[in-house]
Amino acid sequence: MQILQSADLIVPDGSSILWAAKVLKKPLKARVTGIDLMQLLLKEAEKKGWSVYFLGAKPDVVEKAAINVQRKLPKLNICGYHHGYFDDNYLPLQQINEAKPDLLFVGMGAPRQERWLYTNKNQIQCGVAMGVGGSFDVLSGTTKRAPVWMQKRGLEWLYRYLQEPKRLKRSIMLPRFVGLVIAEKWRIVRGGD
Repeated sequence: MQILQSADLIVPDGSSILWAAKVLKKPLKARVTGIDLMQLLLKEAEKKGWSVYFLGAKPDVVEKAAINVQRKLPKLNICGYHHGYFDDNYLPLQQINEAKPDLLFVGMGAPRQERWLYTNKNQIQCGVAMGVGGSFDVLSGTTKRAPVWMQKRGLEWLYRYLQEPKRLKRSIMLPRFVGLVIAEKWRIVRGGD
């Protein structure tokens, strides 16, 4: 909670967040996925001449993501990238700080990327740092995104589970989340707000 509360910006990346906000009568306008926001920022970075750095994913995946992004945005300044499989922060921090990117995208999955950003925020020399989950997997072509019709209907999670059944282990938190939202709703209804 402390890590999330220290963030400068939190976006609703997930249909479960939209559902919870609606149940709690604090509806949000739209879902903003990390990859969609990242792709908008990459286009803006190319236009404005901002440099970007990618941190995360497997070595071959982050490299392929950088290559694919560079093909689509040839004027974009990708000043570096490093995989997310490291035990010692020194090398990636040193490389990031030498590159001094305007935008740092960290794709190591939640909550690892948020913890890494929080722990290193005072040492990172960059303009903006953002967690982007599995975006490098999509940008590299390793993982496909759900069809747009599934994204619009809040079913991207189902598509991802069908693609990667091992992710089902992580879904054990969903019933707990639903329970917490319902408990909060009852607390509010009973006058606890």
